[in-house]
Formats: sequence, structure tokens, C-alpha cells
Amino acid sequence: MNTAGIAAMKVLRAIDADMGMTLRIKKGVPVASGLGSSAASAVAGGFAANRLFGDRLKRDELLQLCTEAEAAVSGAFFADNTAAALFGGGTITRSSDPLEVISMGGLPGLTLIMVTPDMALPTAKARKVLPKKVDLHKFVSNMGNTAAIVAAFAKKDPDLFARSICDLVVEPARAKLIPGFYDVKEAAINAGALGCSISGAGPTVFAAIPAKGPADKVGQAMKKAFLKNGLKSTVQLCSVDRKGAREV
Repeated sequence: MNTAGIAAMKVLRAIDADMGMTLRIKKGVPVASGLGSSAASAVAGGFAANRLFGDRLKRDELLQLCTEAEAAVSGAFFADNTAAALFGGGTITRSSDPLEVISMGGLPGLTLIMVTPDMALPTAKARKVLPKKVDLHKFVSNMGNTAAIVAAFAKKDPDLFARSICDLVVEPARAKLIPGFYDVKEAAINAGALGCSISGAGPTVFAAIPAKGPADKVGQAMKKAFLKNGLKSTVQLCSVDRKGAREV
């Protein structure tokens, strides 16, 4: 079952609804792309059910149920994607048990170039290549950049965010699963991006540019690099949504 249906059922049970509902899903996020598609569906289904019955659940309660719904499909309970989809902006999962999420708000001026190659990369496969042990130097570097990303949200500094996209642990492990990844990353940097890495489990690769940077140029450079490695791709230019899930 789609995570949207699972989340909706969890909400209906939580509020002891006296009737059911029918869901119709129109989804613009490709599956197995590293863009949090299962979380997007879970939040959409849970949010819709809660709204239909008068918003009886608070956002934190809704987050718990939506994250449980995603876990039913992904095999692991983590709110990285569901929290961002529900609350909008940047989020930090301080604890999964009990679940505690901190919202950091938006980051005006930041443009993210998302380039999705024409291939699927299941999260389970991407998890299997993660290292069991991490070098202390790489751990310290990743923690430093994580702190810098949080500081970038606090200072509303998109350039600091872009410069802080540097992952010495997960990126090298998963890069081999994405044909031409390092060519794509090099193309992004050479075209004017300040940072570039893998989105989620992949295969989508994202780049961040400085304020008023060459977004189209970076996107096309990344697309050409993928094509040289035998993959067509789709380019999307994105900003940080600050509202999260809402009725439209």
C-alpha cells in the first residue's frame, strides 16, 4: 500500500473517526529518486485525513503517524523527510525515540539545482553500501559542516549553506551507485556551484549556488555530464519552502 493510505488510516484510527475516506494521489515526485517521495505521500495522506476531520491532531502528533507510515515502507523510522515535508524549511531530528524535531525555518536566496538521472536507486540498496566504521577525521569534518549548515539557517546565509555541503562519509560510499557522479559534481562546481552532493539515497544529485548565481548554467552542465555517462536526466530549480504541508 502507498504510504499515503497507511498514514491516512493511522490518523483515522487516532481520532477514532466514524467513517472512512477515499484518496486520489497526484504525485510529481519520482519514486526511488532520493527526493523523499514516500515521505511526501505519507505527509499528504496524513495531512489530508487530519484536515478532513477538523484538524484534531497537532502537527507533532501528525508527524509521529506520518513517520510511522513511511517506516512501514522504508523499513526504518526516521523523520528527516517527513518533518521537512510537514513543517517546511530546514529541520533537525534531535531524537527518534522519543521523536523530537527542531524547525529551523527557511533560507531566503538559496537556489538548489536538483538533477535526477533516468534510473532508480532503491533506498535499501543505497543503505547496504554505508560503512560500518567511520574514520575520526571524516566524522569531525562532517560534524563541522553539519553545524555550519545549522548556522547558515540561523544567519540566513545561503552562501555558507552552499559551502558547507561536504560529505566525507556517505557520499563516497554511494557515489559508485550513480554512474558519472564525480563528473556531474565537477561540472556543477566548474559552472559556478559552491557545493554539490547526493540527495538522500540518490540517484538525484543536487547543487547549491550563491545568491543570484548561474542556476541554469549549473543545471545544464550537470545534465550534460550525466548524458556523457549514458544517462538522460531532468533538471529542477528549487527554493526552500517555508510553509510545509497545506491545503491548496
